[in-house]
Amino acid sequence: MRKKVIIYFVAPLAVSLVLIGMYFSGIESLQRIITPHMPNLHPNSAREFGLLENLQNILLIAMCAMAFLGIRRQTWRLGKAAMAGLGLFSVFILLEEIDYGLHFYEWIMNVPPGEHVEERNLHNFGKRTNRIKQLVDICMVLIFVISPFALAKTRKPLVRYLTPDRFSALTIICMLIVRTLAHQLNDRGFGVGGGIVKNISEFRELITYYLFTLYVFEIAIRRAPPGSYAEAVSSATTGENASDEA
Repeated sequence: MRKKVIIYFVAPLAVSLVLIGMYFSGIESLQRIITPHMPNLHPNSAREFGLLENLQNILLIAMCAMAFLGIRRQTWRLGKAAMAGLGLFSVFILLEEIDYGLHFYEWIMNVPPGEHVEERNLHNFGKRTNRIKQLVDICMVLIFVISPFALAKTRKPLVRYLTPDRFSALTIICMLIVRTLAHQLNDRGFGVGGGIVKNISEFRELITYYLFTLYVFEIAIRRAPPGSYAEAVSSATTGENASDEA
């Protein structure tokens, strides 16, 4: 239990507090580690070269790799297809996060500020960002807080295999702490000149990717997948019929 508390709560909270401390410290050298000063880039691109954003990218790359490795561990076609879909979705999220490489291109090609592409991805445009955040928040509560406890006693192999670890709820608590702290510090005027005044949610986003990375590790690498979808369904059906007969 202690190990899981460290993995699901202490570790992400400690890393986040260090990053928050660096950014809101007011010490320019520390702020620039989180969001480098690169005036020739698009206003939203300089932070893409910082520690915070690149930690997110590392987690997404890890998710992609584990999902594709998980394909080999699956013994049923639907499981392989699900892992492939998860891997491709992780690649899509990674591409969204790095603006499909636009900031690297603009930096290398020294694109003048007035010629930067404005709509750089699908999720950071107009009101899409807030809507996506709200949807993700709802999904995370359902998946990582409610389902581990609501499905704790299920006998269905496939459901047990897909249900997140109940300690995931601690990571959600960690995410709430980090989000509240970051926004409170920002609202009080700390971190001026840091470069992510309108993107404070990046601190919370790091924990979001961390939690999904842990989940992908569980289902793709750590847990033994059901022998086959048919066997899993058959086993679950048999269990239900036996309960009905009793």
